[in-house]
Amino acid sequence: MNSLQSKVALFNRELNMKLDSNLRILDLSSEIGEVCKLGFSDGVGKTVTADKWQEELGDVLYSLLSLMSDFDIDADESLDFVLNKYSSRLAFRNSMDSGSK
Repeated sequence: MNSLQSKVALFNRELNMKLDSNLRILDLSSEIGEVCKLGFSDGVGKTVTADKWQEELGDVLYSLLSLMSDFDIDADESLDFVLNKYSSRLAFRNSMDSGSK
């Protein structure tokens, strides 16, 4: 478990932030929605500050790491797996998509 994931897990334990996994998933979805809103705002000429991006992306990171910890998924191992998967796809298909379209 990486230091960020450990920090989040400790924070959640210390503040008794144990939630049902369905609520964690909804929270993550909501936070991703906030990032989408920023992206669309930025695209229509409304300037979004770096501080606001940092805040919203931090919310997504917290929610994701909390969910991964709840499922006992190591974020480092998961990222390594995905990077290897994408590398293989690029080597064989010159694309990172799953090819299931």
